[in-house]
Amino acid sequence: MKDEYHISSLVVLHRPDAASPLKTFIALHPELDIAVQGDCRCVMVCETDSQRAVMDHIDALEALPGVINVSLIYHHVEPRAVMDDLVQVDATSQGADA
Repeated sequence: MKDEYHISSLVVLHRPDAASPLKTFIALHPELDIAVQGDCRCVMVCETDSQRAVMDHIDALEALPGVINVSLIYHHVEPRAVMDDLVQVDATSQGADA
């Protein structure tokens, strides 16, 4: 499918001294963001236009010095046109009492 929007989450296991190079790498790649940072691991969000781009980011992260492992935890694909649609949330779908 063309014109896709891919949203993925990655868990990166790394040595403590790799935190700074990871942050530098993230600063150079606007498709990536650190959602949660720990001493030796972090959770990243990756938003791209293709599955290949997600895999390229994983490969590049794994190649960084001090990175032990990168795991793809979640991957969701939507047509890009859907991303601009407004979402209405029904109170009952949130578990609220009517």
